[in-house]
Amino acid sequence: MRLEDDIDFTTLNWVKSELDEALQRARESLEAHVDDPDSGRLHDCGEVLHQVQGTLRMVELYGAAMVVQEMEQLVAALLDDKVESLDEAYAVLMRGLVQLPDYLERLQSSHRDVSVVLLPLLNELRASRGAKPLHESVLFTPNLDAPLPSSAPGVAVPMSPEAQKRAVTQLRQNFQQPLLAWFRGQDSAQSLVKMRDTMDELAGKCHSTPGRRLWWITAGVLDGMLEGHLEEHGAEVKQLIGRVDRAIRVLIEEGELALAEGQPVELARQLLYYVARATPGSNRLTAVGHTYGLTHLLPDAGEVERAQSSMTGHNRVLLDTVSLAIK
Repeated sequence: MRLEDDIDFTTLNWVKSELDEALQRARESLEAHVDDPDSGRLHDCGEVLHQVQGTLRMVELYGAAMVVQEMEQLVAALLDDKVESLDEAYAVLMRGLVQLPDYLERLQSSHRDVSVVLLPLLNELRASRGAKPLHESVLFTPNLDAPLPSSAPGVAVPMSPEAQKRAVTQLRQNFQQPLLAWFRGQDSAQSLVKMRDTMDELAGKCHSTPGRRLWWITAGVLDGMLEGHLEEHGAEVKQLIGRVDRAIRVLIEEGELALAEGQPVELARQLLYYVARATPGSNRLTAVGHTYGLTHLLPDAGEVERAQSSMTGHNRVLLDTVSLAIK
């Protein structure tokens, strides 16, 4: 078990009772609204969910927080009369309010945060308000702030904005030519080599970790594709590599500090998801995976199955409530 997991368990213990009480209030507000429609009760449910989401993000349970965020958005859609099937929306909201305490209770029992088991619930919530389903990579949350190894290219002293812009503009052209040839299926191996080497050169023109991170990760991915370690996910990775060109434009137009947020960060995270999915054997992919601790982030099939079976809706809080009522 990782140190990060211990931290999550400790902080979760501090707020678990508060979360249980809040989710109970949200469920009671929803039940009251379903029995006797009242927008005030539904609004109360949404406000409680907003508080729960903030608490979950505070304890760094981002998968659970994403589910609560989707629940909050579904409540907002209900308040705005933008939901076609009310019964389906109420049912999936209720399922979320019952299953989340189970999920949190599992974490409190020192099990790992296997947030991918929340994806079906996440997408059912989105479907209820007509939103497109999400890929499981959205629940993949590596620590992008991890320092790069000393072997990663970079300049010791920041370049002047003008000099960096000139150099990167030329490197973008060097990247675009093999990228286009690769998309057309022309000289694939040679194109991959040229793009990988250009990524190393780009990283070598940047000083900050956010400025170097995406290029270093992309170079590793391209090297892994060259060696055949990402064949199973080739089509998806190819789409992501195509988006790297836009990130280079951001560097040219806004400087490397702009790479510390927004789409460049999201692109780096998505590339790391496929690094974690790659078959072993590439030294560069291994270095990327080690830097971001990727081997700990993707559960195996057995762990996913055990996590799914624990989300039955019969958590301890509900059982205690029933027991108290019987007594």
